[in-house]
Amino acid sequence: TTTAAMEASVDALQALATAPGSTAAREAFAAAFWLPLLLTALMVLHFVAVDTAAVGGARSPYKLVFPFTSELGDPKKLVPFLRALRAQQNTVEQGWAMMVAMWACAFCCNPTYAGISGCFWCFGRMGYGYVYRVTASRNKLMFFTIPCYLGQFLACGGILSALIPLPPLWARLAAGLIVTLFLVYGWVIYRAWFMRFVQAEKDELEGSDDSSEHHERLVE
Repeated sequence: TTTAAMEASVDALQALATAPGSTAAREAFAAAFWLPLLLTALMVLHFVAVDTAAVGGARSPYKLVFPFTSELGDPKKLVPFLRALRAQQNTVEQGWAMMVAMWACAFCCNPTYAGISGCFWCFGRMGYGYVYRVTASRNKLMFFTIPCYLGQFLACGGILSALIPLPPLWARLAAGLIVTLFLVYGWVIYRAWFMRFVQAEKDELEGSDDSSEHHERLVE
């Protein structure tokens, strides 16, 4: 099935390249890449019709006119609006990366596999938005965050496996190892180091503020 899907995708791309305006080429492309195409449409439609519209709806109770977000009031009292805004912005921040990874994986690896990785992200991101807009519970959000990350990692793993010049099984194992190394480096090593770095800078800045206040009191 995997080989057949890859052969169909190659045939569709060749047909589209040789006769881009023909109905047969478009139909072949749509048949081979139907899942990534469907998910692309769903991602964009849901983002525009639900995520973005929710931000607009959250503006109304606070009478927040464009372009202001939290500048006109106490941010603590704007939490419902800020949740809707962050749910939308998080999708913006990660959406482009998932789209690029999914389509790169579809072209160089397998469109069905790429579409499955896209399903994890697309439906996980939809659930994330619905939950985030009504609660900021980290535990509840993790149920949707983890599938989103999984979809991104699967797509990147597919891309890497197509690039690694090894037999398919070994290429997949090597790709999985590379993805795992990035996870360990980013989430375990670099995250911990950067957290300590920010804490040290925060303490330094707060110490300088305290010194300035002490100096001002002495001057007075």
